[in-house]
Amino acid sequence: MSFSHPNATRLPSLNALRAFAVAGRHLSFTKAAEELHVTQGAVSRLVQQLETDLGVTLFRRSPRGLALTEAGAAYLPALSDAFERMIAATKLVARSGRPANHLAITMLPTFAMRWFMPRLADFQRLNPDITVDVTSADRPVDFAHEPVDVGIQYGGGQWPDELTAEFLFPETVVLVGSPALLKGKPIKKPDDVRRHTLLTHSTRPEAWAEWFAAAGLKSTTSPRGSPAFEHFFMSIEAAMNGLGLALVPDFYVTAELRDGRLIEPLPGHRVRRPGGYYLLHLKTRDRDPAIRAFRTWLFS
Repeated sequence: MSFSHPNATRLPSLNALRAFAVAGRHLSFTKAAEELHVTQGAVSRLVQQLETDLGVTLFRRSPRGLALTEAGAAYLPALSDAFERMIAATKLVARSGRPANHLAITMLPTFAMRWFMPRLADFQRLNPDITVDVTSADRPVDFAHEPVDVGIQYGGGQWPDELTAEFLFPETVVLVGSPALLKGKPIKKPDDVRRHTLLTHSTRPEAWAEWFAAAGLKSTTSPRGSPAFEHFFMSIEAAMNGLGLALVPDFYVTAELRDGRLIEPLPGHRVRRPGGYYLLHLKTRDRDPAIRAFRTWLFS
């Protein structure tokens, strides 16, 4: 007669498994406690309970901190993957329980403010039964794991295989500055740009190099202390307040150029960047009525 290990078929506590997975990712009970919103002592006790249940040591503890044992290193990837799968399944079930007329949309912050919001009323007028939930994100969105139905994101066209990606329009950047700034330091030719402070955008650090190259000039470095901004709406506000010159997508500043709050001194030197804006959603949701209605409106 053979006997199995007494704990081999009984799963340990889910809380203990979660504590180990998070502590193993951080290699810190303190950071795991912060993420799980419990005390450091609670995490330590849960991991000790798990080690007792399994009959193996998962961490080596020393004054320097935590390190995974061989058993812990073998256990962590599979356990982390299992939790990710549970989270994804939970989100999918929660999403399937939402009304069919609910549409969660994510997009870049400035795109939402300056392009989408002025047009949202038109979509709602044509689709009064669809409830829209708009969020902004300046990072890639995981559509399988996040409660998002569709997204409008900037990229070069290489998207995950599980996504349907449709090109909306390119990004053409324009050089803009305030009337007061350009009155004091006029720009008649591309080389005059070097005399100005060049406002930079943290997600497009190469934009000025591309602009100078397109103008047939060597790139330049903005003076030390030149402001940098995370979002285009910040760059636009900075340019309107005379802090320097900005390179921004043309459709973000249509109103400002029209009413004179910004000036485009070199209209012949617009640059089309290699990327563009795409409509994204999971391929498995191609037939979703709300997504199809949004797509039809967007491309009409």
